[in-house]
Amino acid sequence: MDERLQQVFRLRPLQEETIAYRNNMKLYRTLMKQICKAELQNLVNVEMNIADKEIKMPDPKTVPQDFSENEDLTPKIDALLEDVRTTAIGMDLL
Repeated sequence: MDERLQQVFRLRPLQEETIAYRNNMKLYRTLMKQICKAELQNLVNVEMNIADKEIKMPDPKTVPQDFSENEDLTPKIDALLEDVRTTAIGMDLL
């Protein structure tokens, strides 16, 4: 046989595998697109179902009381700011 004909015979199975791979990848992309589209539609439907639900209000007895205006929060805030400054200094040293 001619050398070129032998090369064609050797290349033909590789070409067929490449074509099959390309077809499989096209099918895979199509399936993944359909799956992702279905998941997004389900997500939207779930969000709509959640939005239709009534909000449950907490029991007023379990809700903590608001801070009164008479209570002085300055010492707590100063301590918190000092902790933040110390932490910032520590982070700069690292």
